[in-house]
Amino acid sequence: MKSADFASGRIEKILISVISAYIIFLLLTYINLKPLLDTIIPLNAPFKCISVLGGFLIVFWVALAYKLCGKGYGIMTALLAISFCLLVSPWFGVINPYWFSAIGFISFLVLGILVEHVNGGVANLACTTINWMGVLISGIVKFHLVDFAILGMIAFLSGYAGDLVATLIIKYVK
Repeated sequence: MKSADFASGRIEKILISVISAYIIFLLLTYINLKPLLDTIIPLNAPFKCISVLGGFLIVFWVALAYKLCGKGYGIMTALLAISFCLLVSPWFGVINPYWFSAIGFISFLVLGILVEHVNGGVANLACTTINWMGVLISGIVKFHLVDFAILGMIAFLSGYAGDLVATLIIKYVK
């Protein structure tokens, strides 16, 4: 879907992107949903919150910024969001290996690109998968392939739903 290009001025577009990124940062940093998700979905896998709720915590805001402002602003929003997160702490608190925060940056870059060029479902699945690959490569956590498959399907559906809600809001506002 082409972006709606609702915002007209460059400053207005940048402001929408910064505010959306800051909302993502606040949602990821200050709302601890892990205990709730562990109770509801008893799968042993890292990044469960991003796979289950990433569609509404991340993809929705990235897609909304893209659909409001135009090409490039979804990517900008995703990169600003991960930058805000990394200013506060390493990616999910992982300091060993030292390069792990780069995985977060790459995953959000890919998420922004895929939100703009494919859809939120593929974007959230790719973001989650990149983080999982980083965890597996670094040997931080071990988990089962079945957990990957189930959470991968959930990640796609969550991302698709977040993108769809952003699209519906734009259609309603239009």
